[in-house]
Amino acid sequence: MSPSSNTLRKNSPMFGLLLLAMTSGSACAWQYDQRSQAGDLVAVSPDLQNLYRKTDHAESVADYSMIYDHCRNVSGDRTRSPEDRQYARTLMSWAANRRGEARSDQAGEMVRLQELDKAAELDSLALQDFETAIQLDGTRWRAHHNLAIHRALQGDNAAAIQGFNRVVALKPDFPDAYFNRGELLFRAGNFKDSIADYNKVIELKPEDSAAFSGRAHALYATGKTEEALADYAKATQLSPQSVDALTEYADTCQALGKWKEAATAYQQAMQLDGQNARVLQNAAWMMATCPDDFYRNGKSALSTAQKAVQLASGVASAQTLDVLAAAQAASGDFASAQRSVAEALRSTTDPSLRNELIMRSKLYERKRSYVQPKP
Repeated sequence: MSPSSNTLRKNSPMFGLLLLAMTSGSACAWQYDQRSQAGDLVAVSPDLQNLYRKTDHAESVADYSMIYDHCRNVSGDRTRSPEDRQYARTLMSWAANRRGEARSDQAGEMVRLQELDKAAELDSLALQDFETAIQLDGTRWRAHHNLAIHRALQGDNAAAIQGFNRVVALKPDFPDAYFNRGELLFRAGNFKDSIADYNKVIELKPEDSAAFSGRAHALYATGKTEEALADYAKATQLSPQSVDALTEYADTCQALGKWKEAATAYQQAMQLDGQNARVLQNAAWMMATCPDDFYRNGKSALSTAQKAVQLASGVASAQTLDVLAAAQAASGDFASAQRSVAEALRSTTDPSLRNELIMRSKLYERKRSYVQPKP
């Protein structure tokens, strides 16, 4: 079971929450930007100076809407000075972007509460806010980043990549833009450029374990397995409590036949999270099918695979059922193995997986367990 395929399944869509995490800008960071863009605050009227000071405490949709509405009135008032009107547009852009971020946060909470219609409404409003922020100030890189995230979540990866391109041009030291673009490029099969983006993230943020994992996925996909393994190992060093990092490292070790290292990493991952279906499934696969007798254990494989199936709540995937069948065969229960394979075949149309299942089913009919070929 290759680490790259496991990661793609686990992280779809867009490689998990990490790579498309919303990043909210602090008011202090904004204040620095606005002084450089709008000039000295003394140059604008007292009402705008007071509004500016309120940004430090603004945190809700209502707060940002109040700032936005006041600035909209100022920007449309031709009796105000050009400095006031320009400053108001800049502040409107900031407020629109921040309101969009707040609405996105609310949408996420609505999803958690299963209020999907309300979440969709908030998400649509957030999208409008990001677009408005950019219309008012095309240099607002954070709004471009948020809009690109939305495009990716909508499945428009080409538009999302263009958005991240814009962020990189405006804010070349912002690592998240490279990371997210790298993830999308990976999904598009552009591994070379994906690796280049992860390289940039690591240059800007050397302790970012996810960047090492992301680069490892791309390296593995290009056949540079030893380099990938080194990156997975680095990710575990940087995030020793990360179940994902440990599992990815273990999966790669298993694929390369490094059984001892794989077994150790799986054990560590299961100790951290004994309810993680991916860890249980992949560890059970190794225990059931390892060509090294020292690490093959049918009894342990079966109990571990059964836990993975239980976590699936009655809707186990074909891959999970395949692992269960291999574990059943490894423990000598070939009849159950045949039934599990038959169930797996009914639940998948993937031709490659079906061919593997049929091959293993024939082995179980002859009362033979499946053993991985040595790398």
